[in-house]
Amino acid sequence: MKQKKVAIVLINYKNYAKRFLPDCIKSLHDQTFPAEAFKIFIVDNESTPESVKYLKKIAPEAELILNKKNEGFAKANNQAFNKAMKEDFEYLVTLNIDTIVHERWLEELVKAAEKHLEAGAIQSLIMLYPEMEKVNSLGNELHFLGLAFCQGYGQKLPKSLPKLKEITCFSGAAVLTPAKVLKEVGMFDETFFMYHEDTDLSWRMRMAGYKIFLASRSIVYHKYEFSRSMQQFYYLERNRIMMMLENYKLPTLFLIMPVFLFMEIGVLFYSLINHALIEKLKAYMYFFNIQHLKTIMESRKEKQLKRKLKEKDVIKTFTSSLEFYQIKGGFFKFLVKYMVNSLFRFYWLIIKNIIWW
Repeated sequence: MKQKKVAIVLINYKNYAKRFLPDCIKSLHDQTFPAEAFKIFIVDNESTPESVKYLKKIAPEAELILNKKNEGFAKANNQAFNKAMKEDFEYLVTLNIDTIVHERWLEELVKAAEKHLEAGAIQSLIMLYPEMEKVNSLGNELHFLGLAFCQGYGQKLPKSLPKLKEITCFSGAAVLTPAKVLKEVGMFDETFFMYHEDTDLSWRMRMAGYKIFLASRSIVYHKYEFSRSMQQFYYLERNRIMMMLENYKLPTLFLIMPVFLFMEIGVLFYSLINHALIEKLKAYMYFFNIQHLKTIMESRKEKQLKRKLKEKDVIKTFTSSLEFYQIKGGFFKFLVKYMVNSLFRFYWLIIKNIIWW
């Protein structure tokens, strides 16, 4: 059988390459997957002559895509996807530059994809680094109010983890997608710029009838820096709301509106005491722009036209509980754990039994 061609996409921004790329590239060179069957694409956001020189030195075999400005995660990956698909690559892999991959990482991803043709995406098992015995992501959970978080974060690896397990959403840090799936459902939504674009694409894949899997033998070690993500509170909040507006059916949006408003009061208070109120208000203001609303409606129409499953089938694995590692402060953790989550579980239980569409 002919060996499938795989494109591996890495995104660089400013000095990240010097900090992370040597370890990442070395681990890619050590793969058991045939070297002639995969190609590395590096998208250099806000590229400079110095960054280009360094990338050519550290990864001379890679094809470079140079952007004068920071195009974000979504567009940068799409640029590489488009190039790779023109070169007839069957599988497209997004991989964070701050990772080290196991020698069988790619072989196990492709093996899982070849065996499960119903897969829209297959995520690697992502472990933390240097705490290599702790989990970064066993797949991503999706709260029905649009919050996404890593399953199993900071925990020891479960002993009973199967070779392949179905998950709700994938993490864009290390995931394989068949090119044919992206041609059908579309690529990353570039309006998102960064954060939740992987959750949005997962949601759309599920709407189109595809399954998303975790391949536990495809292992990645991630030099995860959560504090860096917190600085992008605006995108996290804006994209969470935008994703719900575009992917939920209208009756579902109507049903979740009361608890959504309750949640927003809590987020406003949380953002106030964590010095992020301005970013939260900016996120709200985005939706008061007529052109932005027009773009959202057009995007919603396009995404809904590709829907094949009923809403009740798409949302069956959405969670109603918030995880606590994203929340700072003992009081807020207590409040969320014992009060807010109880309310969410009760409300979601009712809604899920009402939704028949």
